[in-house]
This record gives sequence, structure tokens and C-alpha cells, in this order.
Amino acid sequence: MQIIDEAKNIVLIGLMGSGKSAIGRTIAKMLGRRFIDTDRLIERKSGKTITEIFAEQNETSFRTLEKEIIKRISQYVGIVIATGGGAIKDPENFNYLKQSGWIIALYASPETLYKRIQGKRVRPLLLEKEDPIKALEEIYNERKGMYAKADFQVDTEDKSIDEVAEEVISLLNLKAETIKN
Repeated sequence: MQIIDEAKNIVLIGLMGSGKSAIGRTIAKMLGRRFIDTDRLIERKSGKTITEIFAEQNETSFRTLEKEIIKRISQYVGIVIATGGGAIKDPENFNYLKQSGWIIALYASPETLYKRIQGKRVRPLLLEKEDPIKALEEIYNERKGMYAKADFQVDTEDKSIDEVAEEVISLLNLKAETIKN
């Protein structure tokens, strides 16, 4: 399974729990590409978890680190990138990622997203929220304009990681064929 344009990065965006990291790792494995998770790079660079960055500093500090990482990795070629859910809130981040690759927005219902993240990593934007599902809806509504600018939108609801990865690869192959012809 190969994509014709191997120089382009594959960038996954979407809300927490949409599957960016798991699907990104699977796509990278299927295509023999390197996988980068921006949140993990931020944690390595800072020596802190994202939750600690939010708690000890603030979201602005986190977004500054995120922008540095995205600017740097957008210069790479032929990689698969999973961004943090809010990376695209900054139009410059979106432009960096868009210039270097195809952007795929992953979607699922707020109920499904919450089920997927429940009991896993702490999500700073959901801390102390009385109704996390409503909070996810609000976060989505805040970001949906940027998600809509992605090259592709892929619904991950009721699909396995492999099914979504194969769908993304098929969409990219179709796009590459269209451009080639």
C-alpha cells in the first residue's frame, strides 16, 4: 500500500479521542513511514506531561511549545503526524502543516470520544468539567471551522483503527491519482 506522493506528510487533526495517535501509528506502519505525535514531542522537550504544563504554567505556554514543534516538524518530508486536538487553533500551525502535507480531520460523536478517553490520560481541557460530553461539543464548535479546512474529513465512529487507516490511505491514493492525471 503506497501513496504516490511520498514527499507529502500525512497530518491527522481532530478532537481528543478521535484516534489521531493510534491511526497515525497504523498508517505509518502500513506505509513504512516515520510517525510523530506532537504531544509526545512537547512532553519530551519540556520534561513534563501536558497536564503538568497546563497546571504549572498555562495553556498559552503549552501552545507556544506546540507551535515550535509544529514549525520544526513541518519541514520534514514523508512522515505521519498526529497533532494535539487544539494545534489548529493557531492559523500559523495549520498553514505550516498544510504546506507540507495532506490534512485529514478525524471525527466521532462527543459520546464516542468521551468513551474512548475515559480512564486514560488526563485531558486538561476536560478537568473540572461537570459535563465532559457537553465540553467536548463546545470544544468542537470552537474548532470546527479549522477542521473543515482539512483536505479530507473521516468519520471514525464505529470503525476499527485499521479500517480508518485504510480509508485515509485510499483517499490519499485517489487524490494523488487525480492530481497525477
